[in-house]
Amino acid sequence: MNRNLLTIDDLCHELGTGRSTAYRLLKKKKIKSCKIGSRLIVKRDELERYIEKQTS
Repeated sequence: MNRNLLTIDDLCHELGTGRSTAYRLLKKKKIKSCKIGSRLIVKRDELERYIEKQTS
């Protein structure tokens, strides 16, 4: 997969969280995602934006 696109497993790994926490963040739209087929995909830029908000 493209390095700029993250799956749920990638997102969990990057954040150091479990799947339920990752899905909760996506559901609350804290991190923007899109659905391609049956997969949720997150752009790396969106993850970095979320992290930046959390650390500032």
